[in-house]
Amino acid sequence: HGMADSSRPAEDVEENGSSDGSRLLRLRVVAGHNLAKKDIFGASDPYVRIDVVKQEGYSVLDSFYTKTKKKTLNPKWDEEFVIRVVPSEHKVVMEVFDENRLTRDDFLGHVELPLNAIAEERPGRHIPQKYYILRPRSLKSRVKGHLQVYHAFLPPEGETNHENDWEIVEPVSSPEEPAVLAGRPVIPLPAGWEEREDACGRIYYVNHVARTTQWDRPTGATMLEEEVQQRSLELAQEFGRRVHISADDEQQVAEDIQPPPRDLAAPPQRRFTVPMVAALRCENNSSPEGLPAGWSLQVAPNGRVFFIDHNTKTTTWVDPRTGKPSALPQHSALPGKPDGVDDLGPLPDGWEERIHTDGRIFFIDHTARITQWEDPRLNNPNVAGPAVPYSRDYKRKYEYLKSKLPKPSNIPSKFAMKVTRAKVLEDTYRILSTVTSVERLRSKLWVEFDEEEVLDYGGASREFFYLLSREMFNPYYGLFEYSAADNYTLQINPFSGMCNEDHLSYFKFIGRIAGMAVYHGKLLDAFFIRPFYKMMLGKTITLKDMEAVDTEYYNSLRWIMDNDPVELDLRFCVDEDLFGHMQQRELKPDGANISVTQDNKAEYIELVIQWRFASRIQPQMNAFLEGFNELVPLQLLRVFDEHELELLMCGIGKIDVRDWRQHTVYKGGYHANHVVVQWFWRLVLSFSNEMRSRLLQFVTGTSRVPMNGFRELYGSNGPQPFTLERWGLPANLPRSHTW
Repeated sequence: HGMADSSRPAEDVEENGSSDGSRLLRLRVVAGHNLAKKDIFGASDPYVRIDVVKQEGYSVLDSFYTKTKKKTLNPKWDEEFVIRVVPSEHKVVMEVFDENRLTRDDFLGHVELPLNAIAEERPGRHIPQKYYILRPRSLKSRVKGHLQVYHAFLPPEGETNHENDWEIVEPVSSPEEPAVLAGRPVIPLPAGWEEREDACGRIYYVNHVARTTQWDRPTGATMLEEEVQQRSLELAQEFGRRVHISADDEQQVAEDIQPPPRDLAAPPQRRFTVPMVAALRCENNSSPEGLPAGWSLQVAPNGRVFFIDHNTKTTTWVDPRTGKPSALPQHSALPGKPDGVDDLGPLPDGWEERIHTDGRIFFIDHTARITQWEDPRLNNPNVAGPAVPYSRDYKRKYEYLKSKLPKPSNIPSKFAMKVTRAKVLEDTYRILSTVTSVERLRSKLWVEFDEEEVLDYGGASREFFYLLSREMFNPYYGLFEYSAADNYTLQINPFSGMCNEDHLSYFKFIGRIAGMAVYHGKLLDAFFIRPFYKMMLGKTITLKDMEAVDTEYYNSLRWIMDNDPVELDLRFCVDEDLFGHMQQRELKPDGANISVTQDNKAEYIELVIQWRFASRIQPQMNAFLEGFNELVPLQLLRVFDEHELELLMCGIGKIDVRDWRQHTVYKGGYHANHVVVQWFWRLVLSFSNEMRSRLLQFVTGTSRVPMNGFRELYGSNGPQPFTLERWGLPANLPRSHTW
């Protein structure tokens, strides 16, 4: 390097420009490499938007655009822009988008370019091109690839170059070592985690230790040993407390079930919620001073002051000092909450909640001037869950199916399986692989868990199908995958053969398990897409079926149906992303050379739907149906529609607490208005649907409800309603007797 001229003061790069500190930046967008695929009809149509942004406030001052490059994940733009910027105040943001004329453009990544370390063009200086990694807007953005650009400041106008000037020498960046940008760093995945991309191009994360998948990127250091221990502990304890109980000696307690006093039905001065501790005192008449001899005062459970005459051993609301009754509480019994509002939300208009003398909660309808024990919020679907629509037609169909199912003959009375919770999938696959006669699978199931004393009267079998469902349909194994980003419905993975060479035998095994569940009246814990059930019934899959599976795909095909697709330049083929490599699949012979027009667009949409849901997974579906048909003949299913078939196999996911309560039986001194029973239903009502499912699974072995609700819960000997029974001492934890 040359020495600086001592007669000339050193100048900053910014000061060599105009008086306001601005400089001219030459920015050449050269190319993009290995961009993410977002276009459902093929490769992306990428372009770059260049924004000049203020560093403070992030307001956009000016924007420039490159041309759109059609159907490529490796676009070459080679477009140059000369932009005036103030390096100390501005920064340049380059965003890559996939042009989409049907919906909004899809984001493919961005680069933030700081301007404080950019070289200046000078004669004889070589400034290399840079390779910047495309960054996501958030951790959930699906972004990959990098952007190749050239950038340099132009020399200030009228500047005379001196040989002795200082020169800034930039290190050469290579494609193999992309430049690291300023901004939020991408946190590395914890040990044992892997990032994967599904067939829809969405990123999900695999925990190889816990064998689970999730959409959210894991953060923080993960201790593998602790995860292994935690998983083992959960498997051991999740159902460890569900044991059979015998008739124990019970302490019978006489219950006062008198109705609430009628004088409480008068309109109150103010609504209030349940007092958990009778510690509130009214502002007036709350002091014992001045009471006659032999009198005292106390506070009732509802917070109201009453008076005790020890001379006559009587109580009264009337203050002997004033001759007037004590006032009703003027404050909510739960600090910090509005009157009439608790964890379950507000009561309906005109209703009030009070506590009886024995501690039980009752409700007053001041409009109808009646009292009742039942919480009126049970009628609110937002609190209690959606009502279960009873279907007599479905019940007749189900009874027809049960009557037509093949009956076992000349086989043992039961089919026993002993499995380990931690290896329920492997053990069951091994056991069923050795079964030569399918007739054995139709006999009564008897499931035992290793190192557990369990008598299977139905509960253990339901739990077995619950645990097995969680393993079989786990995307970790590559047999099934999530169908869309906005729900957790499952579909068959078209690339399952790459995850498991023996995948077809596993699909036949899963079909057998599904058939056994239907045959024995058990439920699977899974949500499948509607086309899956239509394929089981041999029905045609239509465009409407796609709406619930993939809204974006549906909207695109709907647009084609309603408009002229010629301008899209589509062909009878689709691009399929096979682990990062794009492969073209023809929808019909020579489809790559056949354009989609107004005349043939209906055929194109039909072929796309068949490819999306049927043709790609036909071998797997055939194997599944083969296994299912061994237990339940497929022709018997055709009395159901696809919605009823889903309920037959998987039951109802949403739990209606009102239906649950109406079909519950009480034993051991409990009754519907017992204070403990009231506490139980109040707690259930406060649960989320997930917590209600866990409770139901703890008691019955399954987290699902049959099609017609709790009235159709079945045990080993026929109908078995949900039962609450008094057992043991108040300090004991709840125990479950699965029938």
